Amino acid sequence: MADGTPRTGIVAEQAADRLYIIDARHGVERRILLDWIHATSGDTEPVWASLDIEDGDHALPVDALQTRLGGSPSRQVVPLRVAWRMPAFDRDRALKFRHLIFGDPRHPGPLRARLILWRDRRRAQILVGEAATLDMLRDRFCAQTGGGDGESADSPEYAAFVARQAALALDVAERGIRGSRYKVPRFVADSLRTSPKFRAALAELSERAGRPVGDLYREARPLMKEVIARPSALFLDLRARLDRMMFGGYEPAMEVDAAEIAKLRSVLREHPTCILFTHKTYIDGATPSRLTYDNDMPMLHLFGGANLDFAVMGEFFRRSGMIFIRRSFQDQPVYKIVLRHYIAWLLAKRFPLSWAFEGTRSRLGKLAPPKYGLMKYVLDAAHATGTGGVHFVPFVTSFDLIRDVEEYAAEQAGRSKKPESLSWFIGYMKSLKQPSGRIRLDIGNPVVIDEAPGPDDRRALETIAFAVAVEANRVTPLTVTSVMCLILLGLAPRGATAAELLATIGAVTDWARARGIRISSELASRDDAALSTTVDTLVASGLLTRYEAGSENVYSIDPAKHPMASYYRNIIAHHFLDRAMIELALFALRDADGGDATTAFWAKIDRLRDLFKFEFFYPPRDEHRAAIEAELARIDPVWDRRLAGGDRGVAQLLRRCQPVVGHAILLPFAEAYSVVADLLARARPGDEVEAKLLLDTALVEGRQAYLLRRISSEAAIGKLLFENGLSLMRHMGLAGTATPDSLAARRALLVELRGLANVMESMRLSTTALADRMPAAGG
Repeated sequence: MADGTPRTGIVAEQAADRLYIIDARHGVERRILLDWIHATSGDTEPVWASLDIEDGDHALPVDALQTRLGGSPSRQVVPLRVAWRMPAFDRDRALKFRHLIFGDPRHPGPLRARLILWRDRRRAQILVGEAATLDMLRDRFCAQTGGGDGESADSPEYAAFVARQAALALDVAERGIRGSRYKVPRFVADSLRTSPKFRAALAELSERAGRPVGDLYREARPLMKEVIARPSALFLDLRARLDRMMFGGYEPAMEVDAAEIAKLRSVLREHPTCILFTHKTYIDGATPSRLTYDNDMPMLHLFGGANLDFAVMGEFFRRSGMIFIRRSFQDQPVYKIVLRHYIAWLLAKRFPLSWAFEGTRSRLGKLAPPKYGLMKYVLDAAHATGTGGVHFVPFVTSFDLIRDVEEYAAEQAGRSKKPESLSWFIGYMKSLKQPSGRIRLDIGNPVVIDEAPGPDDRRALETIAFAVAVEANRVTPLTVTSVMCLILLGLAPRGATAAELLATIGAVTDWARARGIRISSELASRDDAALSTTVDTLVASGLLTRYEAGSENVYSIDPAKHPMASYYRNIIAHHFLDRAMIELALFALRDADGGDATTAFWAKIDRLRDLFKFEFFYPPRDEHRAAIEAELARIDPVWDRRLAGGDRGVAQLLRRCQPVVGHAILLPFAEAYSVVADLLARARPGDEVEAKLLLDTALVEGRQAYLLRRISSEAAIGKLLFENGLSLMRHMGLAGTATPDSLAARRALLVELRGLANVMESMRLSTTALADRMPAAGG
């Protein structure tokens, strides 16, 4: 209960058997609350204790409270606090620079509080938290701490517990007037230290490691300070303002479905929840937090790497809810215990967690393989505490332009990554002010874990991660940027006229709509004005080139920008993967020497699946075959008869596949792998593979291959592509010590990869020929 007027009814019943706990920051607040108590207590002398119940790494001053906790078990403990209303601030949360100096206006100091009362006493609103009896509080204390010496009424531990319970009840009441966005955890370290499970974990480690348990507690104390986030309302508002600044170059309104927001709100309210976002840029971790803040949902605890815990910004992010995680802590058992039990506490209290599904930013655009570390810790924590119904919610942010892409492309080409620092952060923030188009948010269906698997169940962990990845891929939409990059990279080095682009974009959009693939609003509405605005942004950024001197505007992508454009193309590549495999298999059959086309087709599909297994997520083979058959049926309902008909049927299927996209999806991977296979094939018997040397050499040889046009685009030159190529060679048993047999197999693979590239070149020529016919056919 909370409102600004005195309530006489509350004290009429059992007034003499009530203990008021006054949570007051200074004398002005204490006087307001005491006046209210006396005004509502009638002739009965009230019993009260006043203290500032702060959440910090220090003992609460509970001496006065301690002496008042020995009453009847039925005595009601009633928490009180003043909530200061700032009408304009509450409405707009319009933070000013002065708030950083003078503090949160919702928590005024004594001088400011007097000025507020002088102007309008109604702005001091009395909050009355939910009351509890001493008997109930003792039961809670014993349940949460496991009992012990702290059970007695004169114990300081018990008094501190009662004070914290009062503060939590008041926090609930305050959220009723301020909003759910300000729900923040309180007294986390105290809760962990008094948790029976935490103490049992340290006792077990003490016995196993032969260290005194007291030493472990002393080691845990600074680790709690390092790990535990300390969010507050002021810093949540500041973080929201920083988020708005980060998105300053984008359109103010983010595109998101209202039904998905409502569903997310329900999930956050009712279940322990983890939002797993796909990580394309530094700022996509801010879009879930911006969404929850703007829609008055509980704040997210975002996991971040310890490399971001620098200078002033580290403290800022910690105070706004970020949990910094060390990159490696396998040999730090106390750190692992603190982290696991902190996560378990947040889950139990319904504080949602958020982190990057891939662990780090994707340098290629497509969804990278998941990192299991944080997911495993969350599931281990849920398993250890018996927390059921954990919801993993995939979250995808799509940007028209990503300012980090040029850095990623340069990094893949071999340039060293700049370390994060305050100066780097300031420079990055400046770059975000450039016009960058729109932001779209897509929220997947939750992957629900009714009962968390055991710590050693690796297969269950992988299954859960795969389900999240599949759902994240499903809700990734086609955008104007990604579709244009797909089309122009497929035509390169040829450009495309505006009419050709519009016709092809329309064909791709229709194809996606028929398959239930999400598309951005500009594509869905076919709004030429919105499309032109996005294209203008892409041209201004330098990603696209527009030639306007001729009779028609011609769009293309400069060869030097191919690595950047391929990033946007790769974001949606998985949607076209089945189609790409079908096209590539059919084109390969077109040049074959006859035989059973159906058997050859499925053999080619299986081979392509194996060749690119380190690039994409596949369902089980039976499911994948069913998906391929479904796509074939969309291309031609009698596809099976066409295949059985041999060359003529294959040619008919190919005509129905236009426009062809397979080469735009798979060619960079085949060409990159051919660079690695070429290097391995040059080895001599007895040579060992030194991974770092091989990858460094591949960057040099890849550049040479491009200059000699053995590969068609610089998009095929990249460290991650070469690493995946080497992983494939290892999987095939071709990356061990060179032998005559393995060298022959390496050369055979090289021939196969170059053959695939040649087939895809014929696919590109087919696409170009179609584009050349389009103006005549379509006008």
